[in-house]
Amino acid sequence: MRYQHYLFFFALSVLLSFSNCRRSEADRIDQTRNPVLSTLFNRRMLLLLKGTYSTDNPLQFSETNNGTGNIYLDDQGDGGDRTFDLVGLPSAQNLPIFLDIGEVRISSKFTTGINNLTQIRDPAQSQKFWDFIANERRVFCTVPYSLETDSCTEDNGIQKANDFFSGVGAQYPSNDPSSETISCSNPEFFVECAARGFGPGTTLGRQYYYTGVYFRSILTGYAKDNGVPITTSRFDNRRVFGLNIVPRNNYKPGTNALEKQTEIPRLFPLLYNQLPTQKDMEIRDGFDPYILEIRTNIKENLMVHSYVSSRNTIITFVGISDRFVDHKGESDVGGNLQTRARIIYPETASSLVITGGKNSLLHHYGIFRSEETEFFGQLPLAATPARDNAKIRYLNPGNYKVICLGDTSRLDGMPDTIVSQTEVNIPEFPFRQTIAVDLACP
Repeated sequence: MRYQHYLFFFALSVLLSFSNCRRSEADRIDQTRNPVLSTLFNRRMLLLLKGTYSTDNPLQFSETNNGTGNIYLDDQGDGGDRTFDLVGLPSAQNLPIFLDIGEVRISSKFTTGINNLTQIRDPAQSQKFWDFIANERRVFCTVPYSLETDSCTEDNGIQKANDFFSGVGAQYPSNDPSSETISCSNPEFFVECAARGFGPGTTLGRQYYYTGVYFRSILTGYAKDNGVPITTSRFDNRRVFGLNIVPRNNYKPGTNALEKQTEIPRLFPLLYNQLPTQKDMEIRDGFDPYILEIRTNIKENLMVHSYVSSRNTIITFVGISDRFVDHKGESDVGGNLQTRARIIYPETASSLVITGGKNSLLHHYGIFRSEETEFFGQLPLAATPARDNAKIRYLNPGNYKVICLGDTSRLDGMPDTIVSQTEVNIPEFPFRQTIAVDLACP
């Protein structure tokens, strides 16, 4: 009997230790929504999706557009969009948003994915390229869209949408990708190691270079056809007000029909391509838990656009700011949704506290690897609004640039100007430091 009691308490202690490990892995996640203990024996990774420019404490919807909370408007008239119908346009915080995500994938095959996956020609090659880590469909919604049970309410999708847009991150069910150690002496990894500057004697954790988020639908709840609200759109097989903007964002403006036959739609998947020098997606062997965070710029960059339909009517709808690829009234308005991914080891990662922010709603602190030189064509590794004592959590050891970025040359929610910058080193030891940085902004 004493032996049985011993086994019972031993098992209980193991369960509690795994429970504590899980809490430290995601200490900013509401503990009441953590997965059950039984899943922890088979998983190290927590997959988080964010729909924000900032990783930490993003602007509230009411703070966007320099504190007005209004949705941005694209240029209208000559060389721009056709005239908008703005009667009844809600504020950003009152705009219904519905997201239907089919799956999330990740890949470590650097050379195969070069040129935005155009080397992948058939399903067999796709199967070899991707690790299918999260193939369960998930539906997020900012407001209910049915009086009956639906996919969103079944999976607590309203809370998930809140997490997606608040900076907490929406948890997505997933399996662990491979963490197999690779050797640069293996010919299979010669190209990858050379691109990263490593010689034949180097041994590395598994480095991933690509993530793909497969959007089935992104529906924004304001759209009009010649002044009449569009009510024929469907989401999760229910009729809703608004427009599914995935078809509008799959191709850049001006893409012709022939080009569309060979190009991969930009939201199937929304692709992140990590550069070899960025080193932010390495999964090392062991048992320490980690977070895969994937984010995209939706919340801060909502913008009204228009185009002429096949019936020669003007469609007004809410899409994404055309910061990267200018939209001039075409039916396609793609190329402006950006994404970035990183692996976080919360047990060892450190934090930055940045002083000098003047609480401007037009400025952000952006964190980039010291080797990076492109600050506007991709999202920062991490970012937060330029408030005084701004905090950025979960930075792995390394050298970083801290940059004050301003949205000043064209007000659309996407920073476009470097105001000031400094550098900071996060050492390997000790773990979980809080490092002070001073950078005036603006």
